[in-house]
Amino acid sequence: MYGRPPERVALSVIAALIATSLLAGGCGHPSSAMTPVAPLAETPAAPTGAPTIDSPSPEPAKGTAAPAAESPAAAPQVKNRTPAADRGPSRPGEAEKITFDDLNIGMQADMVYRPSLFDDHRVKELDGKRVSIRGYIHPGATGKGIKEFVLLRNLQCKFGAGGQADHLAQVFMQKGSTVDYRLEDVKIEGTLRIQPFEGPDGNTWSIYRLEEAVAR
Repeated sequence: MYGRPPERVALSVIAALIATSLLAGGCGHPSSAMTPVAPLAETPAAPTGAPTIDSPSPEPAKGTAAPAAESPAAAPQVKNRTPAADRGPSRPGEAEKITFDDLNIGMQADMVYRPSLFDDHRVKELDGKRVSIRGYIHPGATGKGIKEFVLLRNLQCKFGAGGQADHLAQVFMQKGSTVDYRLEDVKIEGTLRIQPFEGPDGNTWSIYRLEEAVAR
């Protein structure tokens, strides 16, 4: 039921994705704020399934002063908003309209997935179905022509340490389809797969994938 094998990605890429996580708070839970992880010196075989992003910027050369850290006052104020639910009726043959509330199975931050979490939960009925959902593109995937990214429930959710695995989904766009990064929410249609992804810390970082996805 888990679909095709996930792509392989270097640990340094995953570490870069962690470092780009949003500011304090995580899906409405302040205690889940994570500490950025420095990129690893080497790139051994990595856990599979994480969307790719750009590598982190190189360190400044010796004798060159590092850029000053941005003061908290200068940091952008990000509201913990959630996109409005699209509950309009679906026409025959259209993707089923869902929200992240439909995917919420009660996972806490830094938790390991257990199949029993799906007991008596309707999300099992969505596995393998074509669905439509609104969310926010993780800021680790910037620019235009994005083919793989993490879709967040709201702007303060995290993919990685301190994150809640049922509050996001890994998205893999359909061949020939891409999406451009934006701060506004985006509507994504794809085939939902229940496929837990374990991070290098041993915790479950995500449990959902949207495959053959397109932006609407």
